[in-house]
Amino acid sequence: MPKGYVVANVRIDDPDGYKISYQDHVGSLVAKYQGTFLVRGGYKTDLENAFPYDRLVIIEFPTRQDAEDWYNDPEYQQLVTDANPFIERTVVIIDGCTG
Repeated sequence: MPKGYVVANVRIDDPDGYKISYQDHVGSLVAKYQGTFLVRGGYKTDLENAFPYDRLVIIEFPTRQDAEDWYNDPEYQQLVTDANPFIERTVVIIDGCTG
């Protein structure tokens, strides 16, 4: 079974609000589903076109199901609701390579 990846492209409008409402809490929920942050912000170089927002996040999960369970966890969804006033984002789940 391939790994599951969550890819998020984020614009942060209020860094303090984002940190308090989301960033300080999301790590424990990622760990609950055996997820690992592979990318969490950092400097990026746009080569062909650009993502709409500057911040990229990539989280690896053992399976797509783990990624979906994490995303649908009610506690995580509450973090999303709490962070919404401070951010704009696009989030996808992608299957990893199988071979």
